[in-house]
Amino acid sequence: MRRFICLFSIPLLATVLFTSCSNDDDNGGPEGGVPSSLGCYIVNQGGMSENDGSIQFYDYSTGEATAPDAEGNIFVQQNGEMLGDIAQDLMWVDDKLFVTLSGSQKIEVLDESGKRIRAPHKFEVEGASPRMMATDGTHVYVTNYDGIVYVYSAATGDLVKTIPVGVRPEGICICDGFLVVNNAGDLYAYNGSISIIDIKNGDTKNISMCNPYIMNVVCDDKVYIIDSGNYADIPSNIYSVSPREGTVVSLNISASAIAAYEGKLYYVNTSYLEDWTPVYSPLMALDIATGETQELLSADKMKNIYSLSVNPENGDIFAGYAEYGVLGTMRVFAQDGRQKGVFTVGYYTGGARFEN
Repeated sequence: MRRFICLFSIPLLATVLFTSCSNDDDNGGPEGGVPSSLGCYIVNQGGMSENDGSIQFYDYSTGEATAPDAEGNIFVQQNGEMLGDIAQDLMWVDDKLFVTLSGSQKIEVLDESGKRIRAPHKFEVEGASPRMMATDGTHVYVTNYDGIVYVYSAATGDLVKTIPVGVRPEGICICDGFLVVNNAGDLYAYNGSISIIDIKNGDTKNISMCNPYIMNVVCDDKVYIIDSGNYADIPSNIYSVSPREGTVVSLNISASAIAAYEGKLYYVNTSYLEDWTPVYSPLMALDIATGETQELLSADKMKNIYSLSVNPENGDIFAGYAEYGVLGTMRVFAQDGRQKGVFTVGYYTGGARFEN
């Protein structure tokens, strides 16, 4: 029986290449450097302990994606083996893909076609679980449940250094020369924090929070995070973080997923009744400058929402849906709410990844 991952993954932004005139139908992946406007990657977490994380490619021109099942994904086609357990995040920088596998405790470094270009980085320390990533173009920063941010060369994939942060670091982003890291804290203790790290000199400031979870997004020179609360009397809430000043401000908006596009913060909230029946909100857009909100997609279009991504080139909304034990669905919406595409994705899709 397939197991359910109790994760709501809100992806960081990244992109993929795919050649429109490629001959490699037999390997399922792109070949060589071509304009990234041709498509994006879809990263699917897979089931807990199922070893079925997968990567797909979505072609903008055709509206079609490569095979959703783990055996047919581009990593398997290029390397002849499964990608691993829980494909948590994927990031493309220059001509490389970095993929974190939290269940398999490893990081894969691939070329644009999905082919492995070096031995994976493996973590064998107790509690290690590589999670989310950010890049400044020179380095790739990876959070890990062992309390460390691992810093890799974007050019070579080599480990450069490590940065200690808080307990169970999750989301990470770069803003105004600072790393902002969500530390979820001890399991069920709700003693999380945010680490703000000056990349240039290493100075670190920690701010106490309740339960800051997976994703950070940058919008108009601030970082926006979700604190998930304690799932009881402390509700989820979006906070804005000003890294240079080290200040945190509550928006008093409950959310379970966020994304950003051109000065607007997109958010949706999934809450639960006493009998655990889920209640889905509309997808909303908050104008950071004016404070005005706008409904982009109705609540019925958010049913079973699992991941949320926005194409930074044109604002297309990629909404990933997941249900227990079955392959997921990805729907692509234009800014006016018009559905532009729909396709099948893998189990518990982590969402789309666009160019950094």
